[in-house]
Amino acid sequence: MTFGKISILVFIHLLRKGLDGSEYLDLPSIDLGEIMKIASVHGLSAIAFDGLEKALDCHPGWRNEVPTLLFLQWYGQCVLQTSLLKKRWSADCALSSLLDEHGIEAVVLKGRSIAQYYPIPEHRYSCDLDLFVAGDDWERACKILEAKGIRLEREVYKEVEFIFEGVYVELHRYITPVRGNKTLLRFERYLRNVLIDSPKTYFEGTKLVCPPLRFIVMLYIEHALGDLLHGKLTLKHVVDWVVLRKQEIDRAEIEARCKDFGFYRFLMLIDSLADVVEGKMELASLAPSHREVMDSFFVIPSSDEKGMESWFARRVSLFFDIIRNRRYYSRFGYCSMERFLLSAVWAHFFDKEVVLQEEQSITFK
Repeated sequence: MTFGKISILVFIHLLRKGLDGSEYLDLPSIDLGEIMKIASVHGLSAIAFDGLEKALDCHPGWRNEVPTLLFLQWYGQCVLQTSLLKKRWSADCALSSLLDEHGIEAVVLKGRSIAQYYPIPEHRYSCDLDLFVAGDDWERACKILEAKGIRLEREVYKEVEFIFEGVYVELHRYITPVRGNKTLLRFERYLRNVLIDSPKTYFEGTKLVCPPLRFIVMLYIEHALGDLLHGKLTLKHVVDWVVLRKQEIDRAEIEARCKDFGFYRFLMLIDSLADVVEGKMELASLAPSHREVMDSFFVIPSSDEKGMESWFARRVSLFFDIIRNRRYYSRFGYCSMERFLLSAVWAHFFDKEVVLQEEQSITFK
């Protein structure tokens, strides 16, 4: 399924207006149903609807051009999303209290850490909670959860997965997939040092640690690059970067660290895609390799293989995703696809132990 060019352009303008209220093009004769589909596929329904409402407020005459039923359906989706996210945050706070009773603090990865910088945090869609607990506290946290009757899935070495009050949670002992990957092992140490060297702050009303902005930005870049290489990058990643790069970040420091870890070419890619969303660059002006990534956001496969739930099925699917995206490794990655796969296979069978210099609990200034 491929979306129409006009719908794509209007959708990008709606995102732009939803994020910063910038001027908007004409609404008449658009396929609002198709635009809703694009928004839903990318988890951006609420942001795009914010843009639509702002556009209609600026041009009340356009309301007659918007089908009432579609408008109400879209509004209903946004209300439901906001309600669900508030309920999930309530569960997150309850989990925070449980861990805090035992002197365990968890750092929020991605999700809420990024959402806090959005105009309306609840309008950034997220379906799970990622937490990081370092050192021996991670094992203690697992035992506490199991003592409460919570079933932990231990299929992945770097985390356990479980459901807490209806919320899917990943409790990380490692922030990144470090095993067998020298680049990510160095990056893991870097991220932990950023936490250690930073003042400690909490999300309001919780004992969930809010990481510093530099940590959030660098983890976002590494994670988004990984999603690109595994065929999972979406326009929501680009919108996240539009929001994050507007914050008071040390751009020179970010670029230096990206060059150090091999993320710089991806930084240039995500910058150019964000420029399009912000209206700083025309879609047609993107470099061919960057345009290919942007165009991929608007082609939806006809078959959906997400129903495969077993660990083995997910591993097989990931393997073929990597093969399909081999060109992205050479264009934007920090190593070749072949090297990445060989390292992953070697680590799985022969190098299962991860050795970090900082295995103690993370402490803050």
